[in-house]
Amino acid sequence: MSRKSKQSGSMLIIVIFVILVMGYLATSLNLTSWSSRDSTTRGVLGTQAWLLSHSANEYVLTEMYPDENTDNVGLICTGSRLDASGDIRGFIEQTLITSATASCALQELECEDRGELDDRTFYILQSTVSCGTGIHEVQRSQQVWLRD
Repeated sequence: MSRKSKQSGSMLIIVIFVILVMGYLATSLNLTSWSSRDSTTRGVLGTQAWLLSHSANEYVLTEMYPDENTDNVGLICTGSRLDASGDIRGFIEQTLITSATASCALQELECEDRGELDDRTFYILQSTVSCGTGIHEVQRSQQVWLRD
């Protein structure tokens, strides 16, 4: 009888230990799963913003160089077609950005004169797109160097 009374509390300690270890493992797995979903979301939104920014630059380039005989770089960069109410920016915002996704927005579209070299004027065309909201908002920007 003395042997039975010595072992009566050991099972309770083992059960509490197993519950604590399993709870810790479940919590760690949950945090790992959340971190993986968060990084996947940021990766997808970042890629989408990068591609939309690239598409915006490509569209502006097709307006600047419609064919090999026409040169509209200076006209478009110094004109108002890229401004907030300009037709190129409006087309990009409505057609490229809005039709692609509801969670992305064109933040910046500008063309800056960088000076002259050997009778050529150089410009930088830059577009910035942000996708997502809250803690999952990502922003990507692309630059293209041009010459007139």
